[in-house]
Amino acid sequence: MIRGLYVAASGMIAQQKRQENVSNNIANIETPSFKKQTLLVKARESSKISKESDGVKTPIGEMQLGLGVEGVTTDFSQGLLRETGRLEDLAIDGQGYFKTRLVSGEAAYTRNGSLNMDSEGYLYNSDGFPIYGSKTEGGPSEPIQIDAETFSVDGQGNIIDSEGNKLWKMAFVDIADTALLKDSGTGVYITETGGSENEIEAENAKIVSGMLEASNVNALEEMVKLMEISRSFESNQRIIQSIDETLGKAVNEIGKL
Repeated sequence: MIRGLYVAASGMIAQQKRQENVSNNIANIETPSFKKQTLLVKARESSKISKESDGVKTPIGEMQLGLGVEGVTTDFSQGLLRETGRLEDLAIDGQGYFKTRLVSGEAAYTRNGSLNMDSEGYLYNSDGFPIYGSKTEGGPSEPIQIDAETFSVDGQGNIIDSEGNKLWKMAFVDIADTALLKDSGTGVYITETGGSENEIEAENAKIVSGMLEASNVNALEEMVKLMEISRSFESNQRIIQSIDETLGKAVNEIGKL
């Protein structure tokens, strides 16, 4: 019976974690290019129970050990492209990423193309990450710094001034296996290996100026999940209350006999 308390409690903890995950998705509905995440919950392996008599073990069943959180998966499907009318806003149509770096210098990737330029001409997205590129074909990748007052970006990531001169080529790449990407917790993704060996050319993607990619979170779907989580939490709560009442009777009534 005590085991039932632990099993029900593990279910409540798992549902609490799921609620935090869904709430985070809902909170980021308006975040450009945000990718929804799903918490993986799995039943723990049951333990076999047996009794021993005269040195012989006889199986009598299994004991369930409740639920455990296995991790988080990210849905990298593309969100809707929304027109903003702002030329500095760039959306990626297809599978690809703008390249940036963390403060530590580790390569990172983002689809957030809401760009701004600081006083020195460096390009940053709205999350505060510098956008990387190269001045010449095959040149070193470095933070993009633009001297021109006005510029445009074509579908391949070429930055062009008002006279048609090519200034920079944005580091626009894809990742061979998105399963290797993990959220850094700062609005960009990094690879498990921390290197750039998983980068490939973004062949099936293009950059669209004047638009932003919306989050791929479905508000209705997430609200349904919240209701499901609430009911599951309440069910486990009632189980604990029932076991608690039964234990109370066992102690206060049966114990008197």
